[in-house]
Amino acid sequence: MNENFEPVKPASIMKKMILVAALIIIIIGAVYYRSLVIIPFAFGVMITTGLNILKFRMLERTVQKVVNMDDQEAGKNTVRFQYLLRYVLTGVVLVAIGFIHTYTSEPPFYREHPWFSVWGTLFPNAPESFRTAPFISIWGALAGLFTLQISVLFIRFLKLEKDGTEFIKYEDDEEDEEKADIDETDTIDCEKPDSENNDENNVNS
Repeated sequence: MNENFEPVKPASIMKKMILVAALIIIIIGAVYYRSLVIIPFAFGVMITTGLNILKFRMLERTVQKVVNMDDQEAGKNTVRFQYLLRYVLTGVVLVAIGFIHTYTSEPPFYREHPWFSVWGTLFPNAPESFRTAPFISIWGALAGLFTLQISVLFIRFLKLEKDGTEFIKYEDDEEDEEKADIDETDTIDCEKPDSENNDENNVNS
């Protein structure tokens, strides 16, 4: 196992891009709704955006942990467990938001069930569209799930990889690159024709 493992600060750019993607989604939602209904939509986006940042942090820590493991099989099991855990966490959050969306908004005409208007209680004089809106929009939550994928596209498009978006780096890799450059230079010098070497010697003399 490489003892020169060294974590870098890769998550900062990714987290910023996730937040930028969330802001863009909220702006698009505001243009679409053009009313106070954007508030529950924005709540949904912010919750799943925070979830994406949490999952990204979990992924980063998992990579750092697995790289420092000597047992490859244990590392694979850790990766599988964390992968499953992230999916379960996403499912639990979506189910909870779906429950809140369903029972805090006016039910559609084809389905009747008891519901409680949070916004109507807080703002009784607000427009009806807002008073009957869900406390947290499931549509905003679903849109917020895509902030991670959108941030990856941003990074690729803006070519920010060179600024530190990798999870890890090895000091040995840099040393190997330097050795490869030296070997390549030596190889080029050895392959020079004798006539060129003689010309260089004559110039130097």
